[in-house]
Amino acid sequence: MTPGTMSPLRILSAAEALIKSSAASGAGLWPRTAAALGRQAIEGALRQYWRLREPGLERCSTHSQLLCLAVYFRDRELARQTSATWSALSRACHHHPYELNPTVDELRAWLASAGTFANEVAQQTGKPD
Repeated sequence: MTPGTMSPLRILSAAEALIKSSAASGAGLWPRTAAALGRQAIEGALRQYWRLREPGLERCSTHSQLLCLAVYFRDRELARQTSATWSALSRACHHHPYELNPTVDELRAWLASAGTFANEVAQQTGKPD
């Protein structure tokens, strides 16, 4: 299965498994990979939400979808938190020589936030994992 065919919750499970298996080494690309998986999970949950709530909006940029989410989503605070999490994960996906990799604690917090959103979308759309 590829991330495009996996549910958002399964993608998050894969990211958490990557953290568990790689955190001991402390080096490598796994933090950015885990961040990319977290971001894909949010994007997948957004697509799932918009297909049911406002078809066609899932074809807009993720940034546009997140702006609209603050208006359409019933939990406005979760919409705001999801937008902030997606932004943090996006920054973590990109390598800049002057920035450190995200820490395990940062990654876990971002993945937990993404999981909260993915679970809420699954409940609202009736599409559990």
